[in-house]
Amino acid sequence: MKTICLILRWRQTPAFRTGSKTPLSINPEQTPGFRLGLVEGLILGMTIFLSALESEAKDFKFSEIPGWNQAGEIQTFIPKTLYEYINGAADLYLSYDFEELKVAEYVNDRKASVIVDVYRHATPTDAFGIYSQERLPIANYLDIGVQGYYEKNALDVLSGNYYVKINSFNTGADDQEILLVFAKKVSANLGEKGAFPSILTAFPKEGKVTNSEKFISKKFLGYAFLHSAFTTDYELAGKKFKLFIIKSGDPKECRIMIQKHLEQTGKTETKVAEGRHTISDPHHGEIDLYWRGANIWGILNLNDLALRSKYLRLLEAGLQRRK
Repeated sequence: MKTICLILRWRQTPAFRTGSKTPLSINPEQTPGFRLGLVEGLILGMTIFLSALESEAKDFKFSEIPGWNQAGEIQTFIPKTLYEYINGAADLYLSYDFEELKVAEYVNDRKASVIVDVYRHATPTDAFGIYSQERLPIANYLDIGVQGYYEKNALDVLSGNYYVKINSFNTGADDQEILLVFAKKVSANLGEKGAFPSILTAFPKEGKVTNSEKFISKKFLGYAFLHSAFTTDYELAGKKFKLFIIKSGDPKECRIMIQKHLEQTGKTETKVAEGRHTISDPHHGEIDLYWRGANIWGILNLNDLALRSKYLRLLEAGLQRRK
């Protein structure tokens, strides 16, 4: 977030200025009788607000950890230099509005080391998105930040619009305890931890695979016209399938998305109405979806027609509860 200063001003000019010999200061605020104008006041307020956000975004500092020393300087990467640190994965992170990465390495006298990567993204939804792409449904999950999980020599944390990755080397049997100390220290410096995207509560609980929720930032199902989507995996009665929600800000955009999806199957419908649509996708098989208002929701990889109808209704009910 960057501070934007606007020079253009609209001010309320005091009536006494007309024909007055009172000198006008080059700085109008120093002129007798000056009053702050409406637009100028709004600009000043916006500048202060944006400056506060800028300050908040940059306030993060690495903590001192007892028994550990920072090795070398803190490294900072921005979008155009991220590839220097994670060349093969940079494009994925950039697709989730990555803003900045800070990296610090700690060492102790036993020649163990811990590397802390703090990724800042534009929004908590973006941070959740990249976190959701890398987490495993089955892991040792921890109550830290919005969520964290531990694997040997690695601990990842989601907190607000930050995604933290901590990796350890030569830490031995104390590995998890050491990583938890670092994770708690870092999380405490990140501000409000926030929560998972609220739209995830619309997904029905029955059959849901725990921790399988994801946010796809772009090109859902590989199609640019479908842009972003939230997905969750399900398993019920031996059947594995996926539910999705495409949240749009405009019903017209939803219509266009469905029209273009139909075109992929060779169908050209001049008027697409709200309601249920079944699309035989050449790459993903038969997809059942429903469009209402600014939302599209649907099901992938499920042949059971009765179960499809059930989950379309459950998804609709979940979305209705959020209104």
